[in-house]
This record gives sequence, structure tokens and C-alpha cells, in this order.
Amino acid sequence: MAEQLTMPAIEQRLCTEIQILLALKPGDVSPDMSLRSLGMDSLRFVSLLIVIEKAFGLSLMKAGLKREAVQSVRTLAAAIHAGTHP
Repeated sequence: MAEQLTMPAIEQRLCTEIQILLALKPGDVSPDMSLRSLGMDSLRFVSLLIVIEKAFGLSLMKAGLKREAVQSVRTLAAAIHAGTHP
């Protein structure tokens, strides 16, 4: 990805993608929410990883995604930010 993404931009994009994936209303997802509380299961998480790869040009699985990185939208955004800003 050529442009440098900010944390707020990544968080907003993730919130939007998660709303779409989980069929939630706009505004139902905020960066501090846990993925589990939103209803994210393992199958949907794999779908989210595919969206992340397409949207940000980053394979989190290849980058060594850690369990603590998938606790909330914000922690996932931080992992994406770290992966896109080496």
C-alpha cells in the first residue's frame, strides 16, 4: 500500500468492514469493542482476515498475528498499523 494509513483511518475502515461482515447497523461498532462481544466467530474472523488482506495489502497470518492482537477492533487496527509501517 503506497499511502501511510493512520490508526484512526484503519480503525474506521475495520469498523465499517466488521459492520458489513456481521450485518450490523452503522455505528454499532466502535474501536474499543471486543470482537467476541460483536459476535465474531472463527469463520467470520477468517473472512475478516481476507478483507484485511485485500484492503490493506497485508497478510496478518504471515506477519505472525498474536492472540492479543485480536481482542478488540483497536488492537487489530494496531496490528495492521504495525504491519503496514515497518
